[in-house]
Amino acid sequence: MIQSVKVKNLSLSKDNVRKVNRETGIDELADSIAFQGLLQNLVVTPLKKAGHFTVKAGGRRLRALQRLIERGTLPVDHEVSVLVLDDTEGETSVEASLAENFQRLPMNPADESTAFNFLIQKGMTAEDVAKRQGVTTRFVEQRVRLAELAKPVFDALAAGEITLGVAQAYAVTSDVDAQARVFGQMSTSYYGDNPDNIRRAILNGSVKANDAKARFVGRDAYLAEGGRIEGDLFATEGDESWIDVDLLETLATRKLEAAATQLAQTEGLAFVTPIVATHVPYDVERQLHEFHAPARPLTEDEQARIDSLSAENDLLVEQLEGDLPDGSTEAEAANARLDEIDRELETIEDARREIDPALKAQIGTFVYIGGDGEARVHTRLFSEKPVVDPNAPSKPVGSRDNGGADDLDGVDQGAKLSATLIDELATQRRQILVAHIASDPAMALDLTIFLMAQNVVFEASHVPNHSTLKSSGAGFPIFGFRDEGSMASQTIDDQRQRLDTSWAGHLTMTERFDAFRGLDDEARGAWVAFAIARTLEPTLNIADGYRSNGFHDHLGRVLDIQVEHWWRPTAENFFGRVKKTVMLDALEEIGGPILRGRYKDAKKGDLASTCASLCNGQGIVEAEIREKATAWLPDAMRFDGIEKPAKTMLRSAFIEEPEDVDLSEDDDADTDGDRDDDAHGDPTDMNEAA
Repeated sequence: MIQSVKVKNLSLSKDNVRKVNRETGIDELADSIAFQGLLQNLVVTPLKKAGHFTVKAGGRRLRALQRLIERGTLPVDHEVSVLVLDDTEGETSVEASLAENFQRLPMNPADESTAFNFLIQKGMTAEDVAKRQGVTTRFVEQRVRLAELAKPVFDALAAGEITLGVAQAYAVTSDVDAQARVFGQMSTSYYGDNPDNIRRAILNGSVKANDAKARFVGRDAYLAEGGRIEGDLFATEGDESWIDVDLLETLATRKLEAAATQLAQTEGLAFVTPIVATHVPYDVERQLHEFHAPARPLTEDEQARIDSLSAENDLLVEQLEGDLPDGSTEAEAANARLDEIDRELETIEDARREIDPALKAQIGTFVYIGGDGEARVHTRLFSEKPVVDPNAPSKPVGSRDNGGADDLDGVDQGAKLSATLIDELATQRRQILVAHIASDPAMALDLTIFLMAQNVVFEASHVPNHSTLKSSGAGFPIFGFRDEGSMASQTIDDQRQRLDTSWAGHLTMTERFDAFRGLDDEARGAWVAFAIARTLEPTLNIADGYRSNGFHDHLGRVLDIQVEHWWRPTAENFFGRVKKTVMLDALEEIGGPILRGRYKDAKKGDLASTCASLCNGQGIVEAEIREKATAWLPDAMRFDGIEKPAKTMLRSAFIEEPEDVDLSEDDDADTDGDRDDDAHGDPTDMNEAA
C-alpha cells in the first residue's frame, strides 16, 4: 500500500543490508533529490507507535532527505510517498532490502553519455547537469565527450563489446574519422582491446584512399609531398592504405586553412575557423553565439521591379502553355527569358540579405571536410561575443528586451492584481484569442509554421512562446549518428542550409512573426516541410516491435522512394553484421541457387566483402545478375509494410463507435500507437537505490 508519511516519522531499520559506506555520496544524492524530487518510493514497515515507520529499503534516500531538512531546503514537516509492507517476521523486509541493492544494474556508460548530452543539447551547462545529478563537472564533460565518439565505437560501447577504458582511449582525439578507422583495424587485432595500443594507433595509423581527408587532399598532392601508399596490386584505388597520416593531416590542414582564409577575405567575415574533420563538434559551437541576420525590407524600386518581372513571368508561362508550340524558336526564346527573370529575382533577393559590413566584422563561421571529400561551409554564422548593431537606436527607459525581460525601473506598472484574478483573466483572454485564430485558417497556418520554425532555429534556447505546439527532432536510437557521406544526410544538410532564416534575427517574437509572414509561400512551405520531416522517428519494415510502422511504409510508397538510389548495403553497414545464412539467402535471391552454391564455403568476412561488392555493381557477374544485385535491399529497408488495425478500438469524441466490431481474430494487429513509454521517456534516472 502506498501512503504519504512525514520524514520525521521515519527511522532506518536495522534489517537494511547496506552496512558499509552508508554515508558515501549522501550530499550528492541530496542535491539530486532537491532538484528532481524523490523519484523512487521508500519501502517501510509500521512501528507500534501509530503513524511511525521503519525504512527497510531506501536508507540512503532517507538520510539524504534528512540532510535536506537539516539544511533548511525542505520543511520540517515534509512528506514523502512510501510503500508499506506487512512484515511480521522480518524476513520480507530483509529480502526487499537485499533485492533492491543486489539486483540493481549500473547504467551503461553509453546510456549515461546519451542522457548527459541530451541535457546539454537542451541548453544546460555541464555545471548545471553535474549539480542536478550529484556528480562532478568533469564526470559530465567526460561522458559528453564519449557521446561524440564515432558511430561504430559508440555502438560497441553500448553493446558491451568494449570497455569504458577502451572507449576513452578512442576519445583521445575528436576526429571521428580516425576513431572509426582505428576501430575497424583493432576489432580484428589480437591486442585490439588494449587502450595503450589504441591510443598509439589512433595517433599514428594509416588511412584508406576513400577516407574523407584523403579525397580532400587528393592522391597526386599526397604523392607529390612524398606520401607513401601500400595496397594490393589487384585492389581498387579506394582500398589503398595511405601510411603517412601525419603528412595527410598537415596537407589537409594547410588546404583547409587556405580555403578558410579565402572565404574570410571574400565575405569580409571576422573569422572562418577550419575544422579538419567531417563535422563541427558541438563543444566548439557552444563556445560561440549563433547569429541570424534579418533581411531588410524591399525598396519601392525593388518592389516595383519584382511586380513587373512577376507579371512578365506569368505572361510568358501562359504563352508557353497555350500559343507557343514546343521546340519553336519563340518557345526557346520565352524559356530563355524566364531563366533571366529567375536570375534577376535571385539577385534582388540576395541584395536584401547582405549583412552590414559593421556586423560582418563581428561574425564568422566554420569550414570543414564533407563526407564527400569537399570543403564545406557551415550552415550557420557565429560570433565570439553578442553582436552589437552600431546602427540600432538606443532603447528607451521601460523598453522590453528580446520579448521577455522588462526594464521598468521607475515606471508605474499600474494597480497590482491578485494571482487568482490574473489566472482567470488570462484564461478568458485565451478563449477569445483561440476563437479568433480558429476562425482564420490562413493566420493559423502561418502561426503553426512559425512556431515550428522558431523551435528549429532556437532549439538550444528557451523561447517562452506560450504554446504547446512542438516540432522537436526525433531522437535516434544511435546517439550522435553522423552520416555526412550519404546522399540522404547531405540532402538534409543542403535543405537546412537553404532555409530562409532572415526573420530569425529580430529581437522579439512579434518582429520575428511579422517578418516570417512576409516570406513567400515557397519559403514558408520549405520551413513546414523541414520541421515536420525532422519529427519522424526511425522505423523499419519488420514484422513486429516498436520499430515497425506500416504508415511510414505507406508514406514511402506515396513518395515513390527508391531506397536503392540512396543506400547500398556494405560490409560495414549490413553484411558484416548479419549471419552467414542471411548473406547466402541474399545471393540466392539475386542469382539463384547457383550463385549461392558458388560462395557457400566462403569465410564470413570474405563473404561479406563479396556481397558488398556485388550489391555496389563491382562484381564480375552476368549483366542480369548485376542489375538485380545493384537493386537488392534487405526486406527491412524496403517500404513494403502494410499497416494493420490496432488491437484495441481507438476512441474519439469526434466519431461514433461502430457496433459489433471484433478485433480478436487479428492477433498480429499493429500496435504502433501502444509503445512502452520507457522507449521514449526522458533520459533521467531514478534516485540511487538504497
